[in-house]
Amino acid sequence: MEHLPRRIGQEKSIFPPISYLSQEQYDGGPFLDYPCRLGLPSFEDTGQYRLTATLSLANAQIFAAAPPAELEPFFQNWLFFGLLSEVLGDLYSHEDFVTTILDDEKEKTIVTTVKLLSRLEEWESKIAQDKDSLMDVYRHVARCLVLTQACLCDANPAFDDHLKFHLASVAEIVGFATAKACNVAWTDNPRKSLIPIDWGRSISEDFRKSVLLERSNCCPSQMRIVIQDFRSPQSLGFLASCFHEDVAQTYHASCDEFRCQAGDSVTSGQVTRHVSDSCECEFLHADEEKLVDCLEKGCLPLLRVREGSSPDEMSIEVVPSTSSTSYVALSHVWVDGLGNPTATALPRCQLTRLNVLVGNFRHEYLDTSMPLNRSEDAPEMLLWCDTLCCPVASPEGKKMALRHMYRTYDEASAVLVLDRGLVSNRVGGMKVDEACLRIATSRWMTRLWTLQEGALPARTNKLWFQFTKKALSGWTLYEYLVEVSKTDIQRRSVIDSIMGRFHAFTSLFDVQRSEKRGAQMGDVMHGLMYRSVTVPSDEPLIIATLLAFDLNKILESEIVEERMKVLWGIIGTSPSGINKHLLFHMGPKIHERGFRWALQSLLSVDSEFTMRKSDEPKDRGFLAMNGNIKGLVVEFAGFRISIAQPAKGLPDHLAGFNSKPCGHDDRHRLLLKDHQGRWYILKHRLDDKSGRPPTLEEMCAVISALSSPWILYNGSSSLIPNSTKAHHALLVEAGAKNEQQTQIDELTCVEIKSHVGFGHVPTEMNQICQAAYHLAQELASSAASCRWGDLGSDPIDLEDPDYKDILQGVVLELQRLSRSSFAMEALTASGNSADERGSARIAYYMERFYLGIYMQIDEYAPSDRKWCVD
Repeated sequence: MEHLPRRIGQEKSIFPPISYLSQEQYDGGPFLDYPCRLGLPSFEDTGQYRLTATLSLANAQIFAAAPPAELEPFFQNWLFFGLLSEVLGDLYSHEDFVTTILDDEKEKTIVTTVKLLSRLEEWESKIAQDKDSLMDVYRHVARCLVLTQACLCDANPAFDDHLKFHLASVAEIVGFATAKACNVAWTDNPRKSLIPIDWGRSISEDFRKSVLLERSNCCPSQMRIVIQDFRSPQSLGFLASCFHEDVAQTYHASCDEFRCQAGDSVTSGQVTRHVSDSCECEFLHADEEKLVDCLEKGCLPLLRVREGSSPDEMSIEVVPSTSSTSYVALSHVWVDGLGNPTATALPRCQLTRLNVLVGNFRHEYLDTSMPLNRSEDAPEMLLWCDTLCCPVASPEGKKMALRHMYRTYDEASAVLVLDRGLVSNRVGGMKVDEACLRIATSRWMTRLWTLQEGALPARTNKLWFQFTKKALSGWTLYEYLVEVSKTDIQRRSVIDSIMGRFHAFTSLFDVQRSEKRGAQMGDVMHGLMYRSVTVPSDEPLIIATLLAFDLNKILESEIVEERMKVLWGIIGTSPSGINKHLLFHMGPKIHERGFRWALQSLLSVDSEFTMRKSDEPKDRGFLAMNGNIKGLVVEFAGFRISIAQPAKGLPDHLAGFNSKPCGHDDRHRLLLKDHQGRWYILKHRLDDKSGRPPTLEEMCAVISALSSPWILYNGSSSLIPNSTKAHHALLVEAGAKNEQQTQIDELTCVEIKSHVGFGHVPTEMNQICQAAYHLAQELASSAASCRWGDLGSDPIDLEDPDYKDILQGVVLELQRLSRSSFAMEALTASGNSADERGSARIAYYMERFYLGIYMQIDEYAPSDRKWCVD
């Protein structure tokens, strides 16, 4: 996999070589028709360009059922050699991409991509000569890549993960090369790209974890970040390459997904540490009385560290800030050794180290921001460090320091990040993108307090990261990433992933909107993703600070849920209100009436869901706490549902129907039908900690137990948009529990029951459902079905010969109808094979509709309908 990026000095790929599996060379014909030339059906989808590629169910089942030993050579020949042949044209040579190596003293033919980048560069120069045909080239390659991704996603689960990773990584770089060659800047708006952008979806999560845990020194606590934000083949490969070199340095056997224990002071219960384990120097204290005095006067307490002729003469002087004071604020993770929960004190060795680092940084900073000044006549640079500048003994002094935290990092001349992982790395031995990767995956990026500490200086280009002997400007690093992303296709996905992590704090505060000091809730939630906090009650304080809300009411309580409730109350009664899309985030909720919609923590939100940003009044929700009207008042579209009725005369306990699901999750997707004959899919959304999804019968039981079930979603009209896009939605019950439904000023009170997703079924699925529904009605009116009534109202004995005889008659009639000419015509019209597999699919849905295992849409609510959600 020579096309994957590596760190400096790494000559050999950490991935095993890919064996050459094909029995014969690719035939050189058109890529899209290759399966047909082998006697297989065409696998290309409808020909529409879509970001999320899927095969038809019939084709997907062929791949899912094909043995890997047959599928792997076929895919390699088609999706690797065939793809490159199609794209490169006469620049393609089979011999460029195969080579022979010695393996256990035996010759072995493997696939190589040594020449891939150079061939793509040649191809780019070639097609650039005919600018009028560039978009035609782009569209055609996009069709090939969409089909490639669809095939990889639907391959047999036993398909070799390394081969799939190789095929996806090559297709990804071909996509980057095509966008660059055709001058399509699709990163400006990825949704308009015709080329698939998420190649990570074809790679299993288990494989990504195994790469990072077995081939690199990635800590399990970093998994939550890298699995999602570095999921593409290219970025995953580079990440594993960089971390592979660290295997001998640190081991993470005792770490878990929430905390890194490697060399961590947390494991010993000690937060403050000396520079070396053998050091026993004394602690130096900052005067708490002077700290409190500064804060009471509205000044920030800053530090002047003085070193004497001997180490014993070192001292700390507390200096009040002025409008002209220059100071550097430190941003660090306490468990790295600079924290102290019991005193405003640090070991003398740590202060000596800080003095050296800040002194070196002072020259770097002055050379960059004040080139005309020389160190001898440059202004003094004071220090702010939370461990020494936030009072511990005085509760009121600590609260004052918390209230000034936003101002502390906002007014700093510079903010210097000290992370143990970064400080242990030498900049000279790595490329800039590796330095950025180290920052993006550092422990500093996973802590909650550091979000604000990085976001505030980042907006004014005052954020710096300390490595072993050099501090790097965050803005300089970001500019480098932007420039390289335009030209380097080998690192394009790597840089996109890193920039995505950087955006979590660099774009938190909008510089252009100077009239608004605080950040927006959607940006805050994105920035909080993957972060954690040692003291849970600090979370509402940090969020309120980021949103520029007053901390006084929140500081009155030390209970986490109470602080979060106060925070939601402040946001919900503010002029900006609460973005209503917050309701679609899953996670533990506050248990108090009126706040049961509100998350207990924003650190537990669904990482797969991004809240839509909007300043539109219709997207704002406001808190209502008057009488029986308690909850969040929002406007949503919706529809009322009810469980369908089974065929008349069916016994209560019907046994003997045993059709198998047609897809891997058909037993967990409930079908809905509206009065116009359109079909939809309803599915429970589960968070990472949930168990298995409920079955159809369980979902029907839950919904049928509700007096007035509604589905609320963000829609633009009273009808469900005609789109296959999945909607995040809420299953609610109108009328609070044990209370009469309240409707005042057209406000309907509802209680959230669960999070669901729904959407239109694909066109071919809709045709199948319509045919199966029609046949189910025919089955219900058949003579065989009418015999159920002969059993009377007595309890059914499943061993009764009469029951078995009637059941057998209904089953035979169901099978006859599923094989009828009507069923076969429906299968053919929907693009499915009119064979036993197709008739089994018709039979499965007939059974569901016959038994009433589906829902009906009874009433629509327009998008401006008001709901009080709790």
